[in-house]
Amino acid sequence: MDEIVSLTRDIENLNLADSFICAPEDTGQYLRYGNNSLKLLHLNIRSINCNFDGLLLLLHRIQSHLDIIILSECWLSKCPSLPSLPGFSSYASDYKSQNEGVVAYVRVELSCDVVFPTFDDANCLLLKIDDKIAVVALYRSPSIKNIDRFLNSLDYTLKQLNSFSTVVIIGDMNINIVPNSKDPNSDDYLNLTASHAMLPAYVLPTRLNSCLDHVILKSPFSAVSLVLDSLITDHALILFCIDMSTRPKSLKSTTIQQDIPSMIQEIDKTDFSSILLLTDANYAALILVDLLASIVQKHTRKVNIPNKKRIIKPWITPGLLKCIRHRDKLYRRHKKENDNKILKITFTRYRNFCNNLLKRVKREYERSELHKAKNNPKATWNLVKKIANLNRKQSPTEELLKLADTPELSVNIANKFFANVGKNLA
Repeated sequence: MDEIVSLTRDIENLNLADSFICAPEDTGQYLRYGNNSLKLLHLNIRSINCNFDGLLLLLHRIQSHLDIIILSECWLSKCPSLPSLPGFSSYASDYKSQNEGVVAYVRVELSCDVVFPTFDDANCLLLKIDDKIAVVALYRSPSIKNIDRFLNSLDYTLKQLNSFSTVVIIGDMNINIVPNSKDPNSDDYLNLTASHAMLPAYVLPTRLNSCLDHVILKSPFSAVSLVLDSLITDHALILFCIDMSTRPKSLKSTTIQQDIPSMIQEIDKTDFSSILLLTDANYAALILVDLLASIVQKHTRKVNIPNKKRIIKPWITPGLLKCIRHRDKLYRRHKKENDNKILKITFTRYRNFCNNLLKRVKREYERSELHKAKNNPKATWNLVKKIANLNRKQSPTEELLKLADTPELSVNIANKFFANVGKNLA
């Protein structure tokens, strides 16, 4: 139950990232967030020793204030010491084969805890920022075809990060997640991340026609993903930015509206001389508070939220309601653009995720209600009737006797109908 509650809480403020393809010099057109943002860059550098100078030139072309730089497939076995980058601290993961390794460059002003988790069949660095943001940097070698151990490690790591409002998985997974992908591992991988309320920030190609370099995101904040042609390796460079300045407001069933100008106007016209003449200070304060409270109440009213925004089931949270609306919005777009294969895949995957989540949350809610009423037989049976929908009104059988002028003819008509059901359907 706790996992379901945590998952619905995460979906409550879930935002989907925008994604674009652009040149390195044009990133400023898309990254218009202020200082309260986090910018991450990822590149499969394919040997940090050989291609680090090319990365420096590319960073100069981007001319953006980056906070974290993630490099994968670094060939750390051939790199006795990491190249330095002014203004950044560097961290390296463990490695097993010669081409493995993940390196993270973190800006020195950024308060960040770096963890080196044990990870099967992949290299991993975990960056924790202010107990609110977690960045899971990964590299998975394509030589390992079976990803079960990798998924188990990823699942375990993500479960440890439930308390973080923003979680980012970034790196080269060597799993193709483009729409209509024939990669046999794609569905298992995306289903696992979706079970943690995480969705791909983009499905654009990052190497030839495949999306192998991923940003998988769970965040209440707006975000933008840019896919840039690096010309350093055959992998595209990923620039990812999260705007942490605003958060979406949670839905409410009612809202309070106060007419402040009218309050001020009435207070100005109110005669307080009788209160000033009182000799008992406590009594005078009581009269004053009552008078001001009556003015505030007079100019305050409760406004109902429209029905389409109101939660009518106790097990539906604002996050689930948002999930349902987004599913329906994708469906309407899909009906208008039947030939859009990307939209079809996106809608199908999101629909299945949303529907499965609704079923799970409802079952957990009903199970918890039955557990609460386990010592009360009457309450238990009332819940059983409610869950099984046994409280609905049944049509009276007397209606069948009114099919014809006499009850006998009416019964004959009903019997004839049921006797010929099989014949009519054949």
